[in-house]
Amino acid sequence: MSSIFRYDKPHESELIALLKSEPDWNSFTGPDSISGFKKSLLSSETYVYKVESKICGYLRALVDEFGIYVSELYISPSYRNNGYGTELLKRIQQEHPNQDVYVLSDEDLYYEKLGCKRVGSVFRL
Repeated sequence: MSSIFRYDKPHESELIALLKSEPDWNSFTGPDSISGFKKSLLSSETYVYKVESKICGYLRALVDEFGIYVSELYISPSYRNNGYGTELLKRIQQEHPNQDVYVLSDEDLYYEKLGCKRVGSVFRL
C-alpha cells in the first residue's frame, strides 16, 4: 500500500537517512547545509511518498502568488519506474488547481518524458 503525506518533523530522520545514502544529495545533507535543509523541509510545501509505511521519496515546493516551484523531487532508486514521482507531481497540482506548477530541474529527460513543457530554464506541468 502506498500513500502521500504532508511532511512533518516526525518524518525528518527517515527522510534524511534516505537522502544520505545518495552521494548526489550531499549538498543538502552535508554538515554545512543539513540544518538549513531541515528548516526548508518544514517551511516549504513538502510531501513524502510512503510504500508500506516506509518513505521512498519526497517533493518540496516553494509556493507564492505567482506559481508553485518544485525545488526537489526524489524517489529512491529501488522504487523508481513505478509512477511515484508522477503521483507526487499530481498531488502538488491538486493542492493548487488554479496555479501554474513549475519544476526546477537537472533531470530534463524525465520531465520531457512526462510531457512537461519547457518555459525558459524550467518546466511547466
